[in-house]
Amino acid sequence: MCERFTAQSAVVTGGGSGIGAACARRLAAEGAAVAVVDWDDEAAAETARDIEDEHGVDAIAVEADVSDEGAVAAMAERVAAAFGSVDVLVNNAGIRVDPGPVTDATEDDWDRILGVNLKGVAFSSKHVLPLMDGGAVVNVSSVNATLGREAWGQYDAAKGGVLSLTRDMACDHAADGVRVNAVAPGWVITEYHLRDVEDPAAYREAKTTRGGSEAGVLRRAAEPSEVASVVAFLASADASFVTGVTLPVDGGKSLGAP
Repeated sequence: MCERFTAQSAVVTGGGSGIGAACARRLAAEGAAVAVVDWDDEAAAETARDIEDEHGVDAIAVEADVSDEGAVAAMAERVAAAFGSVDVLVNNAGIRVDPGPVTDATEDDWDRILGVNLKGVAFSSKHVLPLMDGGAVVNVSSVNATLGREAWGQYDAAKGGVLSLTRDMACDHAADGVRVNAVAPGWVITEYHLRDVEDPAAYREAKTTRGGSEAGVLRRAAEPSEVASVVAFLASADASFVTGVTLPVDGGKSLGAP
């Protein structure tokens, strides 16, 4: 594997599991020192240990709830003390709430999902961008931010906000030499989907094999590593003339084909 991030440092929010952990591992595999940020301190610590063991780069675990600006400011201070500067920020942290129509959603539902999925992107960017002298920000949205579907209005609205914020941040920080882009994943098999499955390995194999899903023309779900590879591209110098865009990583779901 090439080492596009040698002598660079990265911050990955929601890095303790799922897409975030895959992003942290991919950046580390290409040479980056990584700050693994998560509100689950044990998951963050495990990912950081794995990164150091597997890739021989520096990795720190930072506990932070990205919906809490004070916690995010403290996270940035910890990163500055450890790395000095930051080259890559991956705003991945996200949650779900119980699905249902807008008439069923509570104020707490809205506050929590907007707090993590949208304000968390803004807070992390606000406090990490001052540590960056050029580099790249990659925000994780969702293909469903651009598609209509039943029962997921709160989640999709927050992820839609990420798309708008990405474009505006790209305009705001171009003069600073910072590129800002987003990915919009489709169905990705993570720990969330495996938590109640009797045989997680068999379930993962079935769903990530063509024919295992009706989501997208590729007819399968993605592995987190497949999203991480696109994040790494956008974060790297290979995408040096790319900013303000959102790349679907959805197996063709956004094509709208039956």
